[in-house]
Order: sequence, then structure tokens, then C-alpha cells
Amino acid sequence: MSVRTEDATTAGPAGADPATRPVHRMVWHLAPAPAQGPGRDLSGRTVLVVGGDAATAERVRAALRDQGATVAGTTGRGTVPDTIVDLTLAEPFAPDAPGQWREALLRTFGVLRDCYGAWTRETAADRLTYLAVTYLGGGMGYHPQDDLAQPLGGLWAGLAKTLHREIPNCRARTVDVSLDDLAGLPGLVVSELSRPGLSEIGHRDGRRWTLFPQRVPPGRPAVRWSADDTVLISGGGRGIGMALARRLCAEFGLRAVVTGRAPVPAEDTWERYTARTLAERRAELWAGHREGRAVSGIRADIARAEHTWELVDHLRSARAEGLRLDYLPCDFTDGDRVRDLVAGLPGLTAVVHNAGVDRPVRLPGKSDEDVTAVVSTKVDAFVHLVRAVRDRDLKLLCTVGSLTGRLGGMVGQFDYAAANECLARLGMWAERQVSFPVMTLAWPTWAKLGLIANFEASLRYMAAMDVTEGLAHWRAELLAGSRGEVSFVGPLGRALDPVQALGYPMPPSLPGHAETYPKVFHLGAPEVFRAHDRLCSVVEFDPATTPAIGDFTVRGAPALPVALLLESAVRGAEWVTPQDLPEQTLQAVEDLWVPWPLLRCPSGGPLRLRRDVQATGSEDGRWTVRVTFCPVDAAGAPTGAEGTARMRLVFGGSPAGDVGDVRAPLAARRPDRAAASSVTTLLTGAPVLGWRGLVVPAADWRPAGPHGITAEVDRCRPHDLWALPQPPECVLPVSAIENIVRAVTERTPGLYATPDPLVVHRLSLHGAAPGRVRLTGDPVLGVWRVDDADTLATVARVRGLAAHRI
Repeated sequence: MSVRTEDATTAGPAGADPATRPVHRMVWHLAPAPAQGPGRDLSGRTVLVVGGDAATAERVRAALRDQGATVAGTTGRGTVPDTIVDLTLAEPFAPDAPGQWREALLRTFGVLRDCYGAWTRETAADRLTYLAVTYLGGGMGYHPQDDLAQPLGGLWAGLAKTLHREIPNCRARTVDVSLDDLAGLPGLVVSELSRPGLSEIGHRDGRRWTLFPQRVPPGRPAVRWSADDTVLISGGGRGIGMALARRLCAEFGLRAVVTGRAPVPAEDTWERYTARTLAERRAELWAGHREGRAVSGIRADIARAEHTWELVDHLRSARAEGLRLDYLPCDFTDGDRVRDLVAGLPGLTAVVHNAGVDRPVRLPGKSDEDVTAVVSTKVDAFVHLVRAVRDRDLKLLCTVGSLTGRLGGMVGQFDYAAANECLARLGMWAERQVSFPVMTLAWPTWAKLGLIANFEASLRYMAAMDVTEGLAHWRAELLAGSRGEVSFVGPLGRALDPVQALGYPMPPSLPGHAETYPKVFHLGAPEVFRAHDRLCSVVEFDPATTPAIGDFTVRGAPALPVALLLESAVRGAEWVTPQDLPEQTLQAVEDLWVPWPLLRCPSGGPLRLRRDVQATGSEDGRWTVRVTFCPVDAAGAPTGAEGTARMRLVFGGSPAGDVGDVRAPLAARRPDRAAASSVTTLLTGAPVLGWRGLVVPAADWRPAGPHGITAEVDRCRPHDLWALPQPPECVLPVSAIENIVRAVTERTPGLYATPDPLVVHRLSLHGAAPGRVRLTGDPVLGVWRVDDADTLATVARVRGLAAHRI
């Protein structure tokens, strides 16, 4: 939702699906967590404590009561809590007891179902909290001395990172500790609840830790593959598992054994499995509907038939190509069958755990059976595999994870995200049980291949990965014999919400950082959020990090330039644009009204403004948003004396197109003109506004025709405007806007005065600001144009900003 251009680094490979973008290899490492701010009182909070051992749970409840919280005894018909503290599974991992997670995880799902109705209706952005405790040693398993006592805690970590998809205002967090440090857990829970922050926090060695992404290339090839190798791929009968099997067989001549739950038809019948016979089978199954069969059952049978035909087609073509590719049926949730399968492969040299089930259903409709099927296929199956191969001399064990675990899943994927995040933690545990490398590869969505129920919907969360690129990455990891969790991350989609944005570090190495970071930078502290409708938050402008405050003054006091107020409005509006609309570009700022005192920075402190962004509708492909700003004090209370700024933003699928003569008459639509004129004050005497020109360049205006003036000015660079390591790019031509405002409001003795408030009827955008622009305008008519100084292409136009004579 900005004026931008796409360069070669963001486009997919030539000839690839346009929905794909290149991905980058990211690994996560332990880093000190940011310092915590002042704690908030827990009085008025209703907290439900579940899970853990009885003694620890009671001590946590007591600590919460001591801090003024009300501890709930149950959910359901009673008071719905606003906070859940989930102590999860506080006991050592028992790999010989599959399904150790079931009771605790299903209890969590039950509690969340009870709260779901009330929590999804909540609009306050700072009321709901879900805090889960895991027990991997305090470093989320990433510290070399973490004991990894309970790697199944990854289930709750993945679930927590997905909650915001269905409960937008739920701030979910995981706190990792050691099972040996339970004595201090009550204090840690109270501290973390009162000081919200990043979504993953670990406590060990007296410090707080978090996970930070880093772009790292794969290691050099260290594993040799040849015709002597046999690779077992669980769940490889179709999708990405089959694609990998065929690639390995073709390149290295090795034997690949792919698996699935269903048996394969006898080889002497494969010639019968054609497109025509599949169509006949579909018709036969649909005929059952006339006899009363349920549609759901018919569709399930059709899906199974399609899977069988697809598997046969792969095996038949593999035979024709001379590939050593075999299929063996196996249910990997059955430990005995996994053991027998492995025992029947004496030449086994590598295993890829690719089996998975995804049943994307919103939480109220997600049954315990769904959860169990999804989690056991990933988690129990992996544990069975490790037990079956731990005494083998394998070259490696590769588990197929997903970014749904690392970054959170889509709507309906609580259990799938939980299973994948748990798989990564179990991979760390397995590394200590065996002598060979164990890697977990966390993939984004493959382009129309693999477990994805709604490919188009997935693109709202992140761009898809091209299949050829994905296989190349996979090959590199297998050759390198990588260890640990490796993520492949593409540019984030438009489904980013405030909870997710505030829960993750956002370093420049993340793909799509340049486009996403400015939106996050300007988010502020959310108070109210309704998806696609409203975001109310408190934004701060600190003179210590905003050099433009002081470069601009109002009545001698440091003040925020009006262009940066508009930039904050535009970036705030990006949070409420519906994700199902085409890419939206800012077309115009209309009916701008800014009282000058509102921009003044209080002495000794930052300027705090409550920014309220509300969507007002969509018409003819345009999306409109109303934005207001009012000053507040440190406690968030309105100060009231400085007035309220307001404006209307117009977004559309392409830049604005009203690029006419700069002397053209003003737009006919002026609904706020009379109201603006009736309360406008002309400020005279000493200069009211001042620009030093040190941060925002000051243009040297000169005459242009009978009434016009013109000038050229450089654009403001991010490092000019923000004294920060990661300054955000601007969507608006800041220096152009400021110099036009300066031209009509800076007092010239005897001729002009400064109007208060500033009123602008329309600022239309036509393209990204170049390095230098030419400004042309008529202060009498109030019309202005901003052009590229080199090409003279129009960048922006302003109407309704005229100088006032006295």
C-alpha cells in the first residue's frame, strides 16, 4: 500500500509462477532480549492457570493474587478469563510413551474453545493474553547447555504463535525455563505478564533471551551420495516428498523408498489407471449421491482415488525413466510398523520424515480427533523413527517442517503449526540421541505442491516458493549434512497483524524488510484493533531519534513536520486495508486539517499522539480511510488543548491520474471548506513557523510567470529523518510537502500570514519520489505540482493550499 516499484530482487525466477518469490536461508540464534519497560499492575485481570504440576500451578496462582489479579477457577458458563497461563507439560520427555502430549494439549484446545467466542469479539488490543510455559532449558533449546527436558513444549510454542490469526487481539507468548528452575517460575510469570513484548522469551543464567534470525548460507558439501544409498521418505507418495525422491534417484542413481498409508495397486494393473478411468471413477462415486450418500463421504473417496491414480502415475513414469523408486505402505503413527519397515531396509543410509496431515478448520470446529491426527502424524511418527534408526550408521535424518511452526500458521492451522514447531524442538533432542546429523527444514508454501488446502489464501501470509528453487535448496542441505533448524523465508504477505508485528524481531536480513518494516515502525502502541476496519494506537515522536523535530518549529518550540504526521497516517492506514483487495497504492490525502499547536513537542519529552485510523468503505476499486490525531500525555489521557488533526486517505490499484495544468481550478468537491474557513485564525506578528533546513532541505524559491514560483529540492533520506540503526523509508515526498507548506505559511512582512489550522483539500500521489524534484506552484490559486527534476514526470499534486494575504 505504497508508491513503490518492484526490482529484480523481488521477482521470482524467469518463467516461474508469478505468485512465487525467491526465499532466503535463515537460521535462528539465541540473543539477549530487549530490556523490559515498566511493569503494569495486574489488578483487574482475570487469569486462568492450567496445566503443569499441581504444586507449581498453585504457587503461580498465589503469586498472581498477590499482584491483584483475580484467579479464575474454570471457564465455560463462568466468567471468561482475559488471561490464560498455560503451564503445559511440566514433566520429563518419555520417548517410549508415544502420545505423552495428548491430555495436556487437548486440555489447552478445550480451554481456548471455551474462550473463543468472547475473545474473538474483543477489540481492545491490550487486554487478552495467552502465556505458555515450555521446559527446554531456558534457551528454547538453542543454548548448548539447554537440557531439552521436554521438547514437546514446541507444541504450545507453535500454537501460541498462531493464535492471533483467529483471535486478532490476543497477545500470545511462550516463556521457556528449565524444569530445575520451577521455584522461580511464579515470579517469572508475573513479570512477563506485566511487561508484554516479543513472543518467545527464555530465562536462563539470570538473563532474558529471545531468538533472532540471521541469513546464513548452507555449508559446503560434506555428504557423498551414490547408487549404494537407500533413502527412506515417509509420506513421499506424492507432493514434495515424491518430487525429492525423483530428483535424488535421477541425479545420484540411489534407491528411494517412498511411503503412504494406503497400499498401491499391483504393478500388472497400472496400465488401467488413466485419466479416463479416473473420470469414470469420479462419476461412479458421485452417482452414490442419488442413493443418499453424503457429499462429504463422496469427496473423501474421490480424494483417495485421486491420490491412488497420482501415485500410480509417478511409479509408472519412474519405471519408464529407469529410476530406482519403490513404494511401501506404512502408518508412521504405529511404532511397530515403523520398526518393521526400517528392519526391512538393511541398506538404509538416510531418512527424510515428510509425513504430514493438515485439517485447516477454525478452532470451534476443530475436533480432538483432528488435533490428534495432525499432531501424531508429525510428532509421534518422528519419535518412532528416531527409536527405529538410532543404532543405525546413517548419513543423516532430515525432518520436513514448516514456517507455520516458526512464524505461525494460517487460519485453522493451530494444530499444524504446533506439530511443526514441535518437530523442530524434537529434532534438537534427536541430535543428542544419535551419531548422525539431524536437520529440520522449515519450508514456506511450495507453489501449488504439497499440503496446502487454499493456495491463494496462503499468499496473504507469505509469497510461495518455486518448486525448482525449493528442490535446489533441499539438495544443498542434504549434501551439506546440515544440523538443527533451517528456515527458508520469503517476503511477508499482507496478512501481517499488530500482534505478529510486535512479537518478532525484524532485522534487515529478513526478505521483504524494506516494504514491511516502515509499516511496523509506525505501528505505535495499539489500543484498539478491528481487522480491516480500525486501528487506534499511541504513536511517539522523540526528539532524540527524530532530528526533524527541532529542524522545524512552531512559535519557537521544536515541532513535528506536517509531512511526517502524514507519513504516520499513511503507514497506520496500511493496517486496516482488507487483504482480499488487489494491491492498494496511496492515491491521495484529502481534507487535511492540522492545528499547528498539535505538532509542538512538550518540553523534555516525546510528542505523543493518539492516532485513530478507521476504514470508511470501498467504491470503484478505491479504499478510503479516515485518520485523526489528538495529543495525549504519558498515561494516554487526552490533553485537549491543542485540537485534533484529521484527514481522509484514498487508496486504489494504481496511482492517481489527475495530472493536469498546475493553474487548473480547484476540485469542485470541498465538503470541509466552509467549516475550515469559519474557524481559521490568521497568525501574524513574529514568524509562527520556522524551518532550519538542516534535516529537511530548504528550497530556494524563484518567480515563475506572473503569479507562480518554482524551486528544486533533494528528497529526504531515511537517515536524515530518523537517528536510528534501521530508519524507515518514506512513502511521501517529505521535502516537497514541507517546502510547499513553507512557501504559503512562512510570513513575508506586509504580504502574507500563517493560517491556523493548516487546511489542504487534496494531495494526490502519482509515483515514487526521485532523488531530486522540481516544485511549481501558484500561492494565490493554491495549486502545486511536484515533478521529477530530470524526467519531469509528475510525482505529486497539491490543490487547495493558498497563501493568505493580510
